[in-house]
Amino acid sequence: MRFSGLSVRQLEAFEATMVAGSVSGAATALSVSQPSVSRLLQELEIDTGLSLFDRSHGRLVPTEQGLLFYGEVSKTFHGARNLIMAAQEIRELKRGVVRIGTLAALSFKIVPAAIQQLRTRFPEARTTIAVRSSTEIVSSVASRLTDVGVVDAGVSFLDTTCVATFERNSVCVMDERHPLAGRDQVRLEDFARYPFVSLGELYFRRNRDGAKLLKATAANTVADIFQSFLACALVRGGQSLAVVDPFTASFYSEFGLVLKEIELDIPFRTSILVNDRSATGAAAGKVIETMTDLIGRG
Repeated sequence: MRFSGLSVRQLEAFEATMVAGSVSGAATALSVSQPSVSRLLQELEIDTGLSLFDRSHGRLVPTEQGLLFYGEVSKTFHGARNLIMAAQEIRELKRGVVRIGTLAALSFKIVPAAIQQLRTRFPEARTTIAVRSSTEIVSSVASRLTDVGVVDAGVSFLDTTCVATFERNSVCVMDERHPLAGRDQVRLEDFARYPFVSLGELYFRRNRDGAKLLKATAANTVADIFQSFLACALVRGGQSLAVVDPFTASFYSEFGLVLKEIELDIPFRTSILVNDRSATGAAAGKVIETMTDLIGRG
């Protein structure tokens, strides 16, 4: 490689000679012959128009021009070594940016925990996180505006690639002072006895047990909402019950709610999506690996 007449090999030979103090020492350091080093030094002096060494008395002594030029060469090689280190850091994800789009349910604990683990291993890695609807996330991932998307597994993935899908059953949430708080499991008939906060038909009519729950709670449903965190907020301090995703329920269990298994099969399914670029990115790969482990463990 040459820079305006200068080659990297010339500069390497010059730096090695200055460091070693002799052509023979430079040749040893570079694993080349002494004549090769001498030739590179002569070419460097011709290309730069500088007299770099005083060759009198059988010794190679740097001239004033040589010393000044060595100062500049040292800066150049220091910068080059920094570039090499930067490239290694980027490969190892010590630097880099990963953009994540996620459902609200995963934004409370799973995504923050994944980012914390990422930053523990790679402190200089940066992330951006956006909480959006599944359709918005799919569109953003497909458009390469988002690297990793966590979405409802029931939506169309369009021009994205699904790398993992998870399924966890929904749970019942209630205030910690609720009469059913001592139960291990909430049965279908229990829901008909207390006010019910519903996530609506879109959430429950995907399967037979969800439809059963809608029918059983039709007369005592006090609110129809579409976000699990709102359902959790509404049951706090009262007698209402709600069936929500287990991730949101786990977060709110730290704020006066309890979560109970239900005898019904109402799965909450999520998928992780990438695009053709982020599928091979180191940053996205590390985030996906961590999130897969966290979601799998629940």
